[in-house]
Amino acid sequence: MTHRTLAALAVSALLVTPLTAFAQPMGPADGPRGPGRAEMLAKYDTNKDGKLDETEKAVIKADHFKKLDKDGDGKVKRADFPAAVEAAREKARQDHELAMFDKMDTDKDGTVTAAEFAAFKPARDGDHRGHKRDGK
Repeated sequence: MTHRTLAALAVSALLVTPLTAFAQPMGPADGPRGPGRAEMLAKYDTNKDGKLDETEKAVIKADHFKKLDKDGDGKVKRADFPAAVEAAREKARQDHELAMFDKMDTDKDGTVTAAEFAAFKPARDGDHRGHKRDGK
């Protein structure tokens, strides 16, 4: 394997690591456990079993690789790699911030009042999304 192929595989693994959270079924009581999860399931869970199997994860990896492969030649260039990783980080950061906003917006009117802001209590178990790691 070439260094470029190894780098591409490493990027793919880096971007898809959060997929392991989808290995467990997510019933209606659980709901989405993070920003973008419901949308990802809706898009990639083709058999609609509430989790992502290996085939569905492979499709996600292929989609991520296409985003990294700027010129579509089937290879990720070393020069393109930092910008692609930074874009992925920025998207994750924005998703996190919007999820926190959604938690604060208790009446779901698209705004956060001073009272909603003051009442917001992020989880204290290291998860800053405003819910505990067990999904509750």
